[in-house]
Amino acid sequence: MTERELQIMKDTNDVEGQSQSQLWRRLVGDSMNSTEPFSFDTIENFDDHIAKSIPNYHLLSDAVCDLASFFLRPEFKLIDIGCSTGRLLKAIPFNGEKIGIDISQNLLPRSEVSNHIKFMRADIREIKELPSSCLVLAIFTLQFLPISDRLDVVKTIYQSIEKGGAFIMAEKVSQCDGISERIFTNAYYDFKRKSFTTEEILDKEKDLRKLMSVQTSEQNQKMVEDAGFQRGEIFWKFYNFEAWLYIK
Repeated sequence: MTERELQIMKDTNDVEGQSQSQLWRRLVGDSMNSTEPFSFDTIENFDDHIAKSIPNYHLLSDAVCDLASFFLRPEFKLIDIGCSTGRLLKAIPFNGEKIGIDISQNLLPRSEVSNHIKFMRADIREIKELPSSCLVLAIFTLQFLPISDRLDVVKTIYQSIEKGGAFIMAEKVSQCDGISERIFTNAYYDFKRKSFTTEEILDKEKDLRKLMSVQTSEQNQKMVEDAGFQRGEIFWKFYNFEAWLYIK
């Protein structure tokens, strides 16, 4: 039992005139509402937050940088959809033009890093054509779009990539069977407790209900194949998080 829960129990026992269950709900309810709702438009220190929220995120970032070197061609663009702060885009060595797209002005860098990198605020669903690209990234991005819009977005990505180029996608996924889902979810919560309180974890889970819809790995693969890509290869996975490489 956490210190917060012990204090709640103490307060419950100390107050007269209320039932135990009524007071517990009141105290826990106040506690659960004590933090600001999670939002990409207000969050601060996003890179630190994501590193604490996704197990081995640094290994995923390193893998993306390593894989990118096989596809980068300076005559084409490197595009990061849902680039947030641009940290990953900036970390990839590339002499050609980099383009970072994100819908949240709060996350985007305040200015361009160099003549070779451009950040733009836009809703990817409203972009019907992307520049010719050698590599497109979508790292934990599609899961925040309505499921009905995702196929069209991936089709736009596919059409922009030149032959021999690649698409790298990372998503949180759900498991097909309840036992695996329960085990992975609880293990993930154990990981998050290293950096967040139980209250913060539950608050964020509640906020994400309105923002994120995850699919199974099989559903994601079918979507990408329906967009035109051939079967991809998974290169990173931890609990309910995974990343795939598709070559056009």
